[in-house]
Amino acid sequence: MRIVGILFILLFCFESKSNINFNAKSTTLENGLRLIVVENPRAPVVAQMMWYNFGSNIEQRGKSGLAHFMEHLMFKGTKKFPNSYYSDYLSKIGGSENAFTSYDYTAYYQIFPSQHLEKIIELEADRMNNLTLTKKNVKIEKKVILEERFQRIESDPSAQLDESMRTVLFPNDYYGRPIIGWKHEIENLSYDDVIDFYKENYNPNNAILILSGDIKFKNAKKLVNKYYKSIKSSQKIKLKKLNNPDLKTSTNVELSNENVKQQIWKRIYRTKSYNDSMTQSIALDLGMKILAGGTSSLLYEEFVNKKKIFSMVGGFFQGLTKGNGYIYFYAIPNKKVEQSEISDLLDKFIAQAIDGGISEEKLNLEKKKYYFDSIYGMDGILKPAEIIGEALTIGLSLDDIENWNDKLDEINLEMVKKELKEFSKNRNFVTGNLKN
Repeated sequence: MRIVGILFILLFCFESKSNINFNAKSTTLENGLRLIVVENPRAPVVAQMMWYNFGSNIEQRGKSGLAHFMEHLMFKGTKKFPNSYYSDYLSKIGGSENAFTSYDYTAYYQIFPSQHLEKIIELEADRMNNLTLTKKNVKIEKKVILEERFQRIESDPSAQLDESMRTVLFPNDYYGRPIIGWKHEIENLSYDDVIDFYKENYNPNNAILILSGDIKFKNAKKLVNKYYKSIKSSQKIKLKKLNNPDLKTSTNVELSNENVKQQIWKRIYRTKSYNDSMTQSIALDLGMKILAGGTSSLLYEEFVNKKKIFSMVGGFFQGLTKGNGYIYFYAIPNKKVEQSEISDLLDKFIAQAIDGGISEEKLNLEKKKYYFDSIYGMDGILKPAEIIGEALTIGLSLDDIENWNDKLDEINLEMVKKELKEFSKNRNFVTGNLKN
């Protein structure tokens, strides 16, 4: 099982001249469960993804890590299919599975031969409603999660720095606390906390079931109705959006650790999301890819290839969120450099690059990359379920996804520069420095 802040699988890959789309079909059961099917008969394989419309965002203060804890426990079996029956069955038929928790959603997926479709649907439906948990299960899994936190965060200075930076940047909402939870709060989570969370939230009207691959919509609808229709819905989650205050001071976070071998500079900006504006967010993402995305970016060419100040430099925009999106930058200097000097170097170059480096040629190249990447995504079994599930759970629609090509086609150089200039004036950021 893994934790994702976000799945960086974006659908910005379409051009209006292409006819590529998912042709996803959708229906909703009376109990609120939404079913989406993407038919792809090229191979006798199906991917099933169950997306729950919540992650760590619905945890009560003082109970951080509960959503991720529950994700682990969903593999503990039911009365009908006890212990590891589900996982063992998948292994026996040559299938695979995993799960992940984010700030805004929790998802479970399986990939398996299509001849076993009905059984897998039955197993997933059963654990939505009939999970059996013992106090022993909860106690054992708590130790597993505390060890996971130790491995992922407490023994990783870079992760510790990220955790502290997010706490400062998002002081008033769930993006400021770790998905895995604070150690002291994980230790205090009880059996009753877990059971209550499961009963309140794991229900059909908080879920989207996506089936992708060798399956017909008519058959999928019949099977899903058979195994899910008897599961009662409960109160739908209503998330109250909390706004974070503007940061009116320059905020720097520094972490010194004797195990750090190489200095790392970081900066995280709080910014817009796709829920605020799809067009503006696509323009911002395209600009960020030109500016900081990978070894072909302007930042990499200037500071790694040309001036050789950094061994690595880059950044990205993540806007597939229910609340604020964010922009993340990082730089690894070849020799020790003061945090303020790195900040000044990058700020100055970015301002110059927006005016003189973001060209029509580079923009068209990024659009082409998106287009070709989309072809590979469409050809897969799991990717469509990932892309659609993430977009829907953060608040976009199927129409938004299927018509993304039209939005992308609208983007021009002026719009990209406008978004980057707006970003360059953004003072809602935290700068971090990791050093020995």
